[in-house]
Amino acid sequence: MNGGDPLSGPRDGALRITLAGWTVALDVEDDALAGPLRRVFGAFLAPDAVAPDARLVMRNPPSPIAPPTVQELPRLEPGDSGTLRVEGAGYSALLSPDRCHADVIGAGRYPVENVIKVMLASSLAKRGGLLIHGVGLVHEGRAALFVGHSGAGKSTLGGLWLEAGGTVLADELVAVWPVEGGGWRAAGTPWNVPTRTAEAALVAVGTLGWDSTSRWDAQGAGEVARVLLLNALLPEPTPAGRGALVGAAGHVLSSVETTRLVFSRDASAAEVVRARLA
Repeated sequence: MNGGDPLSGPRDGALRITLAGWTVALDVEDDALAGPLRRVFGAFLAPDAVAPDARLVMRNPPSPIAPPTVQELPRLEPGDSGTLRVEGAGYSALLSPDRCHADVIGAGRYPVENVIKVMLASSLAKRGGLLIHGVGLVHEGRAALFVGHSGAGKSTLGGLWLEAGGTVLADELVAVWPVEGGGWRAAGTPWNVPTRTAEAALVAVGTLGWDSTSRWDAQGAGEVARVLLLNALLPEPTPAGRGALVGAAGHVLSSVETTRLVFSRDASAAEVVRARLA
């Protein structure tokens, strides 16, 4: 562990990626990973002039480990002196107290991706933001974020929006954070939508439902908060971390429209969303 200096490490990061205004340098011992990582993060590569905010160093395990057949959510455990241990199938990581440095032992791209998700969520939390499992839709610089349980229709809605010529920020993980002077921003991530779109002003957060016709209904912030919190990545598994998550959710939902989008599997879904974002 190197004390948390994001610029220290055994060598320059092979890749630098920028997600939601946060840049991390990847220093991976296995050179064969360069290709797979470029395929995952290619649209999010940072210019050479951008200094990294954080660094991830991954070393190979002492003996070969077969990649897991099923990916699982990482397990987070607070460590000594404010560190955070991240454990998953076939890998382990230790994050510095400021979450700006991660030492990872593992193989393949999944440990890199999973630890980056935790680090990104931590970076957003420092800004009062959240990393949300949902679908973000953009029209003319204005974004709506929809959350729901598995099968609620997030990917279906994203596909209908794309078919209608709309822009999808992401349909897996969406980053949201407050900005100085008021308002919130939303940005996409590389997972499931491997193209980079411009961040947008977040103006609505809602839940999803199915019906034979599409409509945009008002929904109380409390109902939306219940679903939003179930879909927010918790970067700090402590009472303080959970309190910060709840506080950020309350802040964003008091700043944007809260809604329930009930939609059918046809073009009417995109028509309803476009009309509200226009």
